[in-house]
Amino acid sequence: MFTLVWAELRAARSSWLAVLISFVATSFAIVLALLVMGSVTATIAAGGVPEGHIPAMQFVPGWNLFLALVGTLSVIGAVTGLVVQSRRGSLARLALAGATPRQISGIVRGQIVVVAVFSAIIGIILAILVQPLAIEMLLGDRGIDPAGAIVGVDPILTLLGGGGFVLFAVLAGVRQARVAAAIPPVDALRTVPGAEPRRRQVGRWVGAILLVFIIVGTAASVTLMAPLLGTDGADVVLQTAVICMLLAGAALSLAAPLTVGLLTRVWTALVPARSASWVLARAAVIAKGERLARTVTPIALTIGLLVGLGAIVATTVALLEAMGRPSIGSTTLVSLLVLVGLVLIVSVSGGLSVVLMMSRQREGELALAGVVGATPRQQVLVTVFEGVIITVTATLLGLVMTAVGMVVFLVGLGAMGLEAAIVVPWGDFAAVTAVCIVVVIAATTLPTLPSLRRPAREVAAQLAAD
Repeated sequence: MFTLVWAELRAARSSWLAVLISFVATSFAIVLALLVMGSVTATIAAGGVPEGHIPAMQFVPGWNLFLALVGTLSVIGAVTGLVVQSRRGSLARLALAGATPRQISGIVRGQIVVVAVFSAIIGIILAILVQPLAIEMLLGDRGIDPAGAIVGVDPILTLLGGGGFVLFAVLAGVRQARVAAAIPPVDALRTVPGAEPRRRQVGRWVGAILLVFIIVGTAASVTLMAPLLGTDGADVVLQTAVICMLLAGAALSLAAPLTVGLLTRVWTALVPARSASWVLARAAVIAKGERLARTVTPIALTIGLLVGLGAIVATTVALLEAMGRPSIGSTTLVSLLVLVGLVLIVSVSGGLSVVLMMSRQREGELALAGVVGATPRQQVLVTVFEGVIITVTATLLGLVMTAVGMVVFLVGLGAMGLEAAIVVPWGDFAAVTAVCIVVVIAATTLPTLPSLRRPAREVAAQLAAD
């Protein structure tokens, strides 16, 4: 069995290397949050944190751990699912060669375990190296001298974080292993994969509707709870708004056929460009709906969280100034990263993993375009336009997430008798969007450039063989 697992890992090394990026990021986020929690506890016990800052110092690492776990659960399932999807032909050939469903399931689980353990080791090493910088950022953001910080590596917390990540990966891989074992060999060898099962489509819509009801219920509950909590009510409202943004992102992901596919189809149709590269990029993105949805979702989460949290903090600052109360200060990039930095790392890594994992498929699509007459310049522009389409769709969905969070935030403040005017940090929004578009374009374009130096028919034939 180990021989088959190792052979499949080598054969699918490009896909698993892409998975490694998100796996390392998620294990790093979980372990780092736990290590910071331990160091903060030790620092507080030694008197290195002023009494007024203790609640915030205890809250931030726990909050980051919660957000990292939420992001981890979605990212792990997405990337492992795409590996199975990209290896349908190989798994079908194993079945045709006599492998039983149980053996195929075991091979997939074995690959996930190997990659997860290796990723956990790397993530632990990185977390240990980065922890002093994280503690310094956390203390410095509140004007506390980091010289008094006690930075230690708790072996129990380290093993708990690494082992917990491996457990998450294995649990997420159980479902994908069952999917792999259930692939009909003949159906999997078709040129065009079959449609998503109707049961799964219905389940996704049910899940999206349930999340909408949860968001509405959460917003209603905070209007009842916040006035009863006194000075802590505003903190509860802010935390609830961020949680609702995350839930909105999950709902948009589950309803991908409408929120991602239809949205992309509509806004790209409004673009007056009619170049061959734009037409090809638009057609490819729309046709690959599952690939688009899995790529857009983590990027939308990144934009939605950064812009949404920035808008909430900026609105709070404006409200305090209007009331004549001491301001909490201007929102800085460091402040935002302290609050949501780890979940952003998880989200961005998930998006990059999906984009990179599909690079082999993208090479085949460009080769087919080259066969019918597309020039190398047009082929490169196709990948650039694909990156633009992905980022714009993610930006629009991120703004929807921001709107949900802001509505919940304003409703909660209104229940406390406070009226606030929305302040959107458009500069931060432009900067975040620009960074995302550059990163996504680089991820869609750079991996495909070597294939453009090969004959188009050779690349297309390799795609068919895979």
